Amino acid sequence: MRTATEVVPKLGVKPGMPALRVGGIATYDRPIEHLAGQLDVVEPRVPLTAKPGRYGLVLCFALGAVDLERLGRELVRVAHPDGAVWIVVWKKTRLPSDAPGWDEVQEAVLGTGWVDNKILSLGEDVYATRYVRRRRPGKRAEPQRLRGR
Repeated sequence: MRTATEVVPKLGVKPGMPALRVGGIATYDRPIEHLAGQLDVVEPRVPLTAKPGRYGLVLCFALGAVDLERLGRELVRVAHPDGAVWIVVWKKTRLPSDAPGWDEVQEAVLGTGWVDNKILSLGEDVYATRYVRRRRPGKRAEPQRLRGR
């Protein structure tokens, strides 16, 4: 695993907005907690035992067998609408037979309406994909009409 000083700044932790780690390892816990102000940790069992819409950062380690569609919905449910969900999976060359691959996670999470926008390698074995809520484009202002026409 890459060091916390390499990874945590790239996760986009929002100060004062709690963070959540789902499963995985505690490598990045202290720096995330320091930046966010609070870090909760839960097991990767659905439904997640976490409050809805609370977390500005959700770091989920999907490294074993899990119902991806339910997990995707749960991650979006607990994430703050302006927050981000990072899902960590095995790299293709290291993928165990019982673990989900990136393509499967992608399909499940994109089905929630959230979109991916960044990939971050966490080391030789795993990498994470960042998902955020789809932003609706702003309404375009109607052109002003000339008076007298």
